[in-house]
Amino acid sequence: MSLMFMLFALLGAIIVLAGGSYALRRVMSYLNDRLVVEEPPARSPRMEPDQHVGGYVPAPRPREELPPSLRTRVHELVVLGRAEEAVRMVRERLGADDVRARRIVAEFGDDGAGPRPALEG
Repeated sequence: MSLMFMLFALLGAIIVLAGGSYALRRVMSYLNDRLVVEEPPARSPRMEPDQHVGGYVPAPRPREELPPSLRTRVHELVVLGRAEEAVRMVRERLGADDVRARRIVAEFGDDGAGPRPALEG
């Protein structure tokens, strides 16, 4: 008798679940028919670069910082009026292009006045 009762209970549970699933599908179908979905506006292409999301994001580089020994040598060369040699040295040591190396050397104040005899000793 208890086995028969369990079978009826299981059959009743299956019928209730099937009826609920059927009713839910009908309600969803009805709502989808009434719902008007508007197309999202087309996104215009961005002119600015995408922001980094997650992952490795390099820190912004500080102004052209040279190692102290290279900074001292470049400053001496600029003061002696040998700016081209200073540019070549910066380009080789930093692996920079010519424009960047010239900009770094220009920060040391190459005024084009030529060598200063007081430092040539």
